[in-house]
Amino acid sequence: MSRSMYLMLNGELIQESAAAISPLNRGMMYGDGCFETLRSYAGKFLGWEEHIGRLESGLNYLDMNAPFSSPDLRNQVHKLLKQNQLEHDEAMIRIQCWRDGGRGYAPKTKDAHWMIQASEFPTQEKEIKLSVAETRCIPSEALERKYKLSNGLNYVKAAQEAVKHSCDDALMLTVSDKVSETTSANVFWVKEGKVYTPSPACDLLPGVTRSLVLDVIRSLGLPFEESEYLLSDIGQAEAVFCTNSLLEIAEIISLDKTRFEVNHPLVMKIKVGFEQMKVKEFQE
Repeated sequence: MSRSMYLMLNGELIQESAAAISPLNRGMMYGDGCFETLRSYAGKFLGWEEHIGRLESGLNYLDMNAPFSSPDLRNQVHKLLKQNQLEHDEAMIRIQCWRDGGRGYAPKTKDAHWMIQASEFPTQEKEIKLSVAETRCIPSEALERKYKLSNGLNYVKAAQEAVKHSCDDALMLTVSDKVSETTSANVFWVKEGKVYTPSPACDLLPGVTRSLVLDVIRSLGLPFEESEYLLSDIGQAEAVFCTNSLLEIAEIISLDKTRFEVNHPLVMKIKVGFEQMKVKEFQE
């Protein structure tokens, strides 16, 4: 018999099966909100302040008041992990915020609701097949790309394309044909001893794990370049990998019909450096 799981709704522990919000909420009607997803390592977190800082900045961008402080939020996450018997395991944490109020594009309040979910960490495939999506990234001139905003329909459409091509994820391009990101991760590649990754100017979400991996690359003294690239540039790569808070570093085995090297020495060096960084972070 499966155990009952709980979530935290506006600071209150509630069974998932009993949680209820108004069907007229602005998060559902307009995507008027933002969120963060991160990984719990037995109650420890990589980049906690960066994640919560981005969440608070996203609320500020949407002109909403943050309904919590970072220390209070962390305490609530720990309380939820304990309630769901996940405090000693790896778990997936999602913090979702949405604006109070009802219909109408013009908001009438800055007040926000929030919810925290803590669930068992899913089994992750470490080697990923990508396809190039026809769906393009939303330009930052249209919607700020630095935050995880709740309306992700362009990601949904790109992910549907990947499924149709029997792939795990989709590589997305900008409206000017520059390589950007996948639907859920930032992308890196290796060629002739150098690491490349698209810059934030390419309408991507600059992930927390992306930043940590760049720190690792710098600490290892590896040559890297952060710029704007065409699809042909990544097609000439020796190895490709992607990063996010759940996958950490996952290798890409193919992009449509182009295949890449797995266990490339430079990628393995970065992975080892990332693990060493984690050990140091959790010991502090």
